[in-house]
Amino acid sequence: KLKFYLHVMGEDEGCSIHYGKFDNLDLDQPGCYGLAAEAMTNYMYRLSMTLLPHRSEASDFRYVDLGSGSGASAIYLAEKHAQTISETTIVNICHEQNITARDRAAERNLTDRINIVEASFDDTPCPSNYFDLTFSQDAFIHSVTKRKTYAEAYRITKPGGAFVFCDLMCGDNPDLTVLELAQFAEKNRINDWLNPSQIVKTCTDVGWSNATFVDLTTDLRISFQLMLKKVTFVLEHGDTGSNVNRVLLMNYRDSICRRITQIDRGVFKWGVVQCRKPVGMDIVCKPPVPFKKTNHLIMDELDRKKSKEMGKELVVETNIVVVDILSKMNKEKINALPSTVELLITMSAGLDHIDMEACKALGIVVKQSGREAITSHVVQYTLSFLILGLRDALNQLGVPFPSSGWNLNWNCEGKPLASSSTTVAIVGMGVIAKRLVEEIRKIAPDTRIIYNVPPTMRDLDAENKFAVEYVADLVDLASQCDVLLPLCPLTRHTEHLIGKDVISNLQPHAGLINMSRGKVVDTDALTDALENKSIKYAILDTTFPEPLPEDHRLWNVENCFIFPHYATNTYAVREALVAEIQPIIEDHYGLGHSDERRKAEEKALRYDLAIAHRLTAKYGMDMLVWNHISARFRTGCLITPGRKMWNKMMPEDLVYSSTNVTADVIHDAIYTARPDIKAIIHLHTPAATAISCLEEGFVPITQDSAYFYGKVATYDWDGLSDDASEGPQIAAAVKAVEGCNTLLMHNHGYVCFGASVREAWILAYYFERCCEVQLRVMQSGGKLRRPPKAVMQKAMETSYLPEFAPGVCEWEALCDEISFD
Repeated sequence: KLKFYLHVMGEDEGCSIHYGKFDNLDLDQPGCYGLAAEAMTNYMYRLSMTLLPHRSEASDFRYVDLGSGSGASAIYLAEKHAQTISETTIVNICHEQNITARDRAAERNLTDRINIVEASFDDTPCPSNYFDLTFSQDAFIHSVTKRKTYAEAYRITKPGGAFVFCDLMCGDNPDLTVLELAQFAEKNRINDWLNPSQIVKTCTDVGWSNATFVDLTTDLRISFQLMLKKVTFVLEHGDTGSNVNRVLLMNYRDSICRRITQIDRGVFKWGVVQCRKPVGMDIVCKPPVPFKKTNHLIMDELDRKKSKEMGKELVVETNIVVVDILSKMNKEKINALPSTVELLITMSAGLDHIDMEACKALGIVVKQSGREAITSHVVQYTLSFLILGLRDALNQLGVPFPSSGWNLNWNCEGKPLASSSTTVAIVGMGVIAKRLVEEIRKIAPDTRIIYNVPPTMRDLDAENKFAVEYVADLVDLASQCDVLLPLCPLTRHTEHLIGKDVISNLQPHAGLINMSRGKVVDTDALTDALENKSIKYAILDTTFPEPLPEDHRLWNVENCFIFPHYATNTYAVREALVAEIQPIIEDHYGLGHSDERRKAEEKALRYDLAIAHRLTAKYGMDMLVWNHISARFRTGCLITPGRKMWNKMMPEDLVYSSTNVTADVIHDAIYTARPDIKAIIHLHTPAATAISCLEEGFVPITQDSAYFYGKVATYDWDGLSDDASEGPQIAAAVKAVEGCNTLLMHNHGYVCFGASVREAWILAYYFERCCEVQLRVMQSGGKLRRPPKAVMQKAMETSYLPEFAPGVCEWEALCDEISFD
């Protein structure tokens, strides 16, 4: 068969001989059949990635090709997606083909990334729950039983992983007799000859979810027509050699003619089946509100019970365990979890009830539901106590109005929050602490806020953004403040962190508000300080022990206000704790790519892209309907549609694939070269294009050009970029300058790219401006003064500080300039 493709079809040795997809291919071009087979492999891989969007940028992706033959498709994908696919496994039973595959892998230096396993695809030695993607092309027609084959694929695929395969299938034309279909199967030695509906049902029966069939029979007919055309040409004009070869080719021709007729009569079909492996979830505590599951790729205990009753062969194992704060997950309990557990979700703000080291040792990811609701509630609650504590308001409970009447000198010892003389000290700078600081700054911009964390956890971004001061010594921190707020997690390092040494250094007018776990504060030391009135008050939402014994002396201290761990006690938080379980699972396994959050993400991305297009037109940087801007989304990108003026661009106009081939080539090449890049803009602005025509190219000579110092790569343009083979050259140019943000394409234009649409656009704006300045300096005829390298290096580093990074200061103001009304 391989010799037939090499000699008759004119294909190169090493090409894929699978049936192909012929979209936009010239059937007369040399190697068309191999190009179509390659296109089919790409089509199936893209299809796979739409099922696994959360893994599209992974660097540890595992892929197995069942019945891979000589490994052409597997080797092609491993080479093309080297940054994503870390491990490729070829499972094939033919020894000679495996030798060929091994040699091809060695030729491409892929031996360390490709495993070749000599085995049947329905009984592999591969480990269970291992591969992100199980893949096959035109192999399962040879399986003895489809059920066993699909069950084996299920076994070796990870929970949430994908199974994508193409194959010849029995036709479902109702006019065909059972006898005729059976005779075809017998003549072609096909076992278990199933039609697409039966194959989808069999996949579902063995446990797969969302099984669907994509009919590509039209492409199969083109494949056979191309074969017929090639064979006929060789018979009529070529050198067939011996009579035996000629007879063989004539038999091929007759067989191909029969195949085309059978396709037209619906005897068989060809296409792709795609499905996902569901994940199993156990909620081992009683949820505060009922859990409502709407994603059938998540199977709970009830689903699995129903599955078993329906006679499905495979019971979904437990992959996710959901607990609450009362579920004490110590090392013993963690180790006793099923080996298939990968994700532990806790309905709580804290993690002190979970042995995180034990989870880490087993590779179990721990996530918290309701984080935003918890954060919001704790911050509001803490802010109210902060104001009440500083004002000494709680000590006024029960104080009668003075009998002599109110006067200006009565009871005015409290301090306002919004005062430059007030100092708030925070222990910790996590999510809740940062949100609290943000809220304080809204009403008290001049208040002094100091904080303490271990030196390795110091948060320079928070210090710059919120004008917060870092104090390295905790005792020193306590001595400077009016109120001390522990907001750190409880770990073995933070037990009794607020001990006698810290509390004794609080000033007599200072208070303590504890919103972290009770054990963070030394209860005895605090009680002593309050009884001795060496501090003014304490507000405790948590205590240790919890609850406090009825006879504990802290209950009798007048200036101590104890609340029943009440910060998150609202129905809204309870609902959020349960409602966010499903989105967490969907994000972790990529099951929710059509959920509301992903829609919101796409909406925001479309908005930014539309703004960027209109800004380009507003500032005279556009070129009618040409050029293009894109942003990564899912497994591809949203990009300029073409044939639309940029000043009219709307969010809904952005498309997943441009009508401009040049756009697809350039953007795909840069995204492939730089996985960290999220947005790209390609322009032909006058100044930058002029600079691209100069031998010396771009020269950073001004403060504004610091963004581009050492960050401009170049590419020698060699004509219209409409050839996919140019992609690797563009990618190589981008990789040649580490950390570059701009590609100057000689005699063409330029490309800027960054971590967001706003960053890419701002860079493009400043690059054009810098090029214009460079041209004006050249036009002046004066002697050029270049800034010292050390100055430019320092300016570049400063330009990328968080408060000056591209787009941080400008984007919101620019957005105000654009209206979609």
